[in-house]
Amino acid sequence: MRLTFNAQNRNSTAGLEGAATRLMEFQRQVSTGKRIEKPSDDPSATLGAIGEHTETAAIDQYARATDSVASRLAVIDTVLSDLIVQLERGQVAAASARGSTKTQAQRDAAATDLEGIRDTLFSDMNTAFNGTFVFSGSASTVQPYTRVGSGPISAYAGSTSEMVVDIDQHREIKIAFNGQLVTQGADAQDVFAEFDDLIAAVRAGDDAGIEAGMSALERMFDRVSTAQGRVGADQRTIDEQKVRLSEMRRASVKRLSALEDTNMAQAITGMAQADAAYKAALGAVSSVTRMSLMDYLR
Repeated sequence: MRLTFNAQNRNSTAGLEGAATRLMEFQRQVSTGKRIEKPSDDPSATLGAIGEHTETAAIDQYARATDSVASRLAVIDTVLSDLIVQLERGQVAAASARGSTKTQAQRDAAATDLEGIRDTLFSDMNTAFNGTFVFSGSASTVQPYTRVGSGPISAYAGSTSEMVVDIDQHREIKIAFNGQLVTQGADAQDVFAEFDDLIAAVRAGDDAGIEAGMSALERMFDRVSTAQGRVGADQRTIDEQKVRLSEMRRASVKRLSALEDTNMAQAITGMAQADAAYKAALGAVSSVTRMSLMDYLR
């Protein structure tokens, strides 16, 4: 069978183009470090890579939520610590006014201290983080306690339902508390009303009223300590979750790299082989194009 010049030229050109394409592909992999540029490069690996990208994005979202929750819990823990300090100060101030030997000036001084402590508790319970109140429950944009001037402090205005944030598919952390559970609990009135009664009892030298007020402060102390214990447990969970998410992300990135990234040793070897094949094809085409008509007539 006679091989025509056109057919031989087409075959040589096709071989040269194939060798050039293969060489360019290996050069791209070596220069970019990526094995997959488009889905058709490896459909199966592309499908796996899409799944890993989705997984990594979810992990990153949980990591951001975890960082935000950690910052919020740190603020709440600081506030609860200050509440405990203020309640201890209140106990000391109230105790200093007990007894018939106390002068009116001493009782008035203790009452003034108690007023300052009450106002500090009021400020603590209205603590906000990033524009939302941490003790208003799910009504986080509503200030939990208000007052007009130096008048009485209002009743709780927040929500009794609390707010949680997911830090994983199966884990959630409380980030907005029902302040009424802290200031009142099962008592008949909240701690601010108890302070008002205690201050009045201190000024009047009413030891029974002082004892009742101190008992109310002690009950709130217990409620705050319980809340702080729960916050501490959540902070430990957050720390553990950060480590876990970091490990999960590293594992996902490693799997993604195995699917998408170039094996440099293989790519360089392949590039060298493709370069040799391209040069050989180029030489073959050159030989064909140098043949004369007499070469085909022989």
